Amino acid sequence: MGHSEREARPGNRERAIRESKAVACTGYLILFCGGLCIPMKTNPLTTGSRGSVVWLTAALLICYAFLLVAGCSAPVQEGVKTNDTVKVRYTASFQDGMIFDSNVNSTPLEFTVGSRQVISGIEEAVLGMTPGTTKIVTIPPEKGYGLYNKSLVFRVNQAEVNEFLQGQESKGTLLGFQYPGIGSGYRWINSDGSPGYMRFSNATDTMVTVDLNNPLAGQDMVFEITLVEIVHPGT
Repeated sequence: MGHSEREARPGNRERAIRESKAVACTGYLILFCGGLCIPMKTNPLTTGSRGSVVWLTAALLICYAFLLVAGCSAPVQEGVKTNDTVKVRYTASFQDGMIFDSNVNSTPLEFTVGSRQVISGIEEAVLGMTPGTTKIVTIPPEKGYGLYNKSLVFRVNQAEVNEFLQGQESKGTLLGFQYPGIGSGYRWINSDGSPGYMRFSNATDTMVTVDLNNPLAGQDMVFEITLVEIVHPGT
């Protein structure tokens, strides 16, 4: 799959409640049906094989009705599939545990699985998940922001860099970014819709080293993902 799952657990108490309810319903069913079947040996209505069959059938029907009333036969919820639109909350960190991004206290991230709106590691991670569940996965560079490319690091004239950044700023596409443990830089949107990045180092009065790699390129990332909702048409 391209990523390794480290843990999967309920994202809230709903699953635990459902599991406890299922166990309780099973216990009640065994006791209830056992109580119904015990009188078969002594009840005059069960004399003979035909009477036994009638009594057992009635007992099973009553048990099934009990399940329906108790809500034990609720349908199993389907997991996420390709082309589903989902909402997730996530916390992203490096392997040393340093968190660099999270939307836990903000609006959930919404995307359609398979549309490449997010990195492929996240798309693959949510497949099969049901609302309310949480999964922790390690996403390698190949399923994240790509491998680090040394050819995108070079020395340029400071004046050329300033001119380029001013041009992006005039278009209204220039944004600053900062990642813990990585540093700061600039981000912009190219004419084809793809993002561009630039970080700086070893600056002098006239020259500077620029790095055009995505700041997360080459990083193994750990994502804790909670599926909030599978968005159905019309909802």
